[in-house]
Amino acid sequence: METEHNPSTEIRQKRSAWFNQRLKPDMTFEEIIRLNEEALRSFPVTKEERQQKFEDLMAIPEFVL
Repeated sequence: METEHNPSTEIRQKRSAWFNQRLKPDMTFEEIIRLNEEALRSFPVTKEERQQKFEDLMAIPEFVL
């Protein structure tokens, strides 16, 4: 199965750059979660990103174990 790559939005790129500038190798999991929450507060998810995520999830085939 091939997946289609959707290009990042400008806000997603800014959020990622902001996060990567502050990420340190010795951070705990809790610190990383707090940093991620701060990134999302500083650069909120856009309507376009929510729609893109919805479409990506809908494209995942269903299966039963």
